[in-house]
Amino acid sequence: MLSSFLVSWRNLTRNKKRFFFTLIALIIGVVVMAGMLIAKQTTSSTLNHYEQLYAGNADYWIQSNGFSFQESELDWLVDREDFDKGNAALLKQGFVELDGVSPAQASVRITGVASFDNGINELPEKEGDVTKEGLIITENAANLWGKEIGDTVIFKDMGSMEVTAIVYEGSMLKSPQTMEKAAFQHSRVMIPLDTLQNWTGMEDEITNYRFATKNHERSDELLTSYQAELSSSDLYIQPVVIDGRQNNDMEGLYWTFNIIAILSVFISGFIVFNMIYASIIERRKEFAVMKSLGYTNGNINRLVLQEIGLLALIGTTLALPIGILFGGFFQEMLMAAIATQNITYDLELTVPLIISAAVGILFPFLAAAFPVYQAGKTPVMEAMVDKAAQQRASKGGNTIRIVAGVICTGIGLIDNNIAFLFLFIGLVLLYPLFMRGIQSMISPLFKWIFNYSGKQAIRSVKQFENRNVNTSAMLAIGVSLALFMSATLESLPDGMESEVRSTYGGDIHVVKESPWQDGDLETVEAMEGIASAYRFADIPNVTWETQNEEEREFSIMSFSGEAEEAEIFLITAEANEATELATLYLGERALAEWGGEVGDVFTMNTPSGKTDFFVKGSVQTSHYTNYVAFVEESTLRTVLNWTGQYNLAITANDEASIPLVYDQVWETYGDELSNVNSASMTVAQSTNALTGMNELMQGLLLLIIVLSAIGISNTLFMNTLERVKEIGTMRAIGFTKGQVRFMIIAEGLIIGLVGVIVGIGYGILVIYLNSQSDQAQALLSFTVPWTSLILAISGGLLFTFFASWLPSVIASSVPVKEAISYE
Repeated sequence: MLSSFLVSWRNLTRNKKRFFFTLIALIIGVVVMAGMLIAKQTTSSTLNHYEQLYAGNADYWIQSNGFSFQESELDWLVDREDFDKGNAALLKQGFVELDGVSPAQASVRITGVASFDNGINELPEKEGDVTKEGLIITENAANLWGKEIGDTVIFKDMGSMEVTAIVYEGSMLKSPQTMEKAAFQHSRVMIPLDTLQNWTGMEDEITNYRFATKNHERSDELLTSYQAELSSSDLYIQPVVIDGRQNNDMEGLYWTFNIIAILSVFISGFIVFNMIYASIIERRKEFAVMKSLGYTNGNINRLVLQEIGLLALIGTTLALPIGILFGGFFQEMLMAAIATQNITYDLELTVPLIISAAVGILFPFLAAAFPVYQAGKTPVMEAMVDKAAQQRASKGGNTIRIVAGVICTGIGLIDNNIAFLFLFIGLVLLYPLFMRGIQSMISPLFKWIFNYSGKQAIRSVKQFENRNVNTSAMLAIGVSLALFMSATLESLPDGMESEVRSTYGGDIHVVKESPWQDGDLETVEAMEGIASAYRFADIPNVTWETQNEEEREFSIMSFSGEAEEAEIFLITAEANEATELATLYLGERALAEWGGEVGDVFTMNTPSGKTDFFVKGSVQTSHYTNYVAFVEESTLRTVLNWTGQYNLAITANDEASIPLVYDQVWETYGDELSNVNSASMTVAQSTNALTGMNELMQGLLLLIIVLSAIGISNTLFMNTLERVKEIGTMRAIGFTKGQVRFMIIAEGLIIGLVGVIVGIGYGILVIYLNSQSDQAQALLSFTVPWTSLILAISGGLLFTFFASWLPSVIASSVPVKEAISYE
């Protein structure tokens, strides 16, 4: 057994340079896959972790359609047999005493909780003790205010309290990183409930009550019984659901990670295929001798498979530790690009490493399936006389390939995400045509630059067309996808800003702790710089189930007047049939997640209990990442049992008036405000993350080009190896070493240049198709990413040149006598 492995190792490393480059390609492919999967899994796990922290260990929570309610209204709950434990909370606006800052920058959202240690609420502790009653602040707040454990924080017109714990930023408690951001975002802190009630004079008042049932029981019957208890009050109950889709739209990012991982593995697999195929071509006579000595096809297949197994095992073993390092580095860069606050996370390694290891081990076997089959069926007599079969594709096969390529390209032009993949299948099938066409156009240029060496290079590229086509196609796909991703990241900010401006509704949104009354509206409209203002409702944490019976939650926002004229959404589809049910419009992401269609009946747990709605239409909106529902204002009271409108949309006279309006609102209503947001801030939050992502995409573009360049180098090694005698003959009749080097370099540049040209062409086509797509939802415009384009051209040609240099040196250094007598 040991000698068998030694033989396999000898055969594998017979051509050390080719083995080295193949091993490097396999390692890079697995490293990139592991890194992408680690980033995807870690990001998903981190977001879920923070959502879980916000949910805590509660199963249900009770809220009011008013700002607060008497805790004594829940005396019935603690007497129920199914009740386990609960925690009451009160939310109030306050101000920290700080020197030299505006009221907005000193604003703080205070959460008072009845218990710090009953396990209902969980906080990511950094310093101190979160179970000890006192003041809990976040890491950002501690930095902004210059506070440490044991320091005292003074709250204006309320009182003071000692800091007992500092926690990492999370969903329940989070604070701005800078004073500039503090002007638009509250700091959030936690103190004992009784202290906050005493400070504000709200004895026995709470905002919500979270509780857990015994054995964490959850059922429709239990929820219905709770709803029956609350039916005659202003209170309502919702199950606690972990659903972060309103705050995070990560599907596109995860799709990108998957595409990059798959592409890197496919390129690596193709390089492995080339290596194994070249090895088998070299050893045809060896296999024939083995067969003549009694080896069967199965024996030869096992020998080759053993070599592949050694290559896969070595490459994967070396790649996984590097993949962990790359994944950690990429995750850090990713979080720096997309996160608006400091986020702690632990790398998720188990599943990504298992998948990467499995792919790293198995994919080389799949890539080498055809070469292994060829090795087993090597004819003895043909191989003994070295009658190598010429690779001639039949005209019928070429015709079928071209027809299939045209069909796939046609399907790829359809406006559909799945059809989009057929565009690249068509690229691969039609690539021989692209290769020949571009080659004929650039032939004069190469003949002029490289003289006779260029002419020979063009002939050599045609000689090994299938292999060169596949190598160049991998580079083209990588370049086109990278250009598309870069263009998307460049155009999205403009598309997002346009969407926000058209569906935000006014310039500033102000949320108050009590409903906006007619007198408040008159006061606001009389302020300097304000053109108009109107009220609307935003009902949070409304739960529902998908068609697969999975729990979800989102918010319901209200609009007044005709839906076609609403300022907070744009209708994308609408049902015409009449209905007696209350109607609503669903954001397109919410509609897709639900799994139903426009015109279906949608059931939600609302403040008035379980309620059926007719889905009147789907809409596009900038609110809650399009994961939201909208109802007409009259539906609030009659159907949803929602009596107040706590949100106010303000339209300023012009952009210059917004800061003035902002200051006036804070001066007039500062101690009553629970949140203030603006269209400009929403645009900034939506687009800031994309800036850093573009740099990441450019880095990944270079990585894909490097991997493709290794493939080109490997292909040139194979082409050279199969032409050793030919090159020796050329040298014998007068070709210099320099001419041989230039010939091989020219071959590599032709392969690389065609890949870059086709990749850029397809990349621009994909960008255009997506800019015209209805599914892009007007977010993408036709933008050519010039930086990435220049990077693709320069990087592709430069790396191709370096990849061609080593094969050219080796080819030119073979002694003429040895080359002519090469077998």
